[in-house]
Amino acid sequence: MSSAVDPADYHQRLAHVREYLELSQEKMAGRLGISLRAYANYERGERAIPIDVVRTLLEKCVVDPVWLITGEGSMLLDRDVRFRLDHRTLETVTATVEQIEKNLDSPLATKKKARLIGLLYEQCQLLGEDAGDILSDAPVDRLVRSSR
Repeated sequence: MSSAVDPADYHQRLAHVREYLELSQEKMAGRLGISLRAYANYERGERAIPIDVVRTLLEKCVVDPVWLITGEGSMLLDRDVRFRLDHRTLETVTATVEQIEKNLDSPLATKKKARLIGLLYEQCQLLGEDAGDILSDAPVDRLVRSSR
């Protein structure tokens, strides 16, 4: 079965998405739930990207499937679509910030705590990582001080 869409066209857009998100091939493969080898084959254009990977790109990275396949339109969907509230992520972020706050001498001001939760939530959404993983790479003391 042949397709009017040449995989050589959209594999470059897949690489562009990964570069835009500043992810290694390994991290991108992990985010998509596929092996590094499979991902690398898609990005090199050696294999066509299956529809389930296109769907995952939409769900996890908010990549417009029409843009990925045809090159028409914008790479990412509208910001309002991209940042739907994910209650599980919000609960995890809030619990992580509360755990950090327990180790402080005094609690964070409400406004600063909300800002820290918002920033961490946004990073979780953009990077597709857990709050604890993101904070393990960040200087938490400096982050908390700047949020006070």
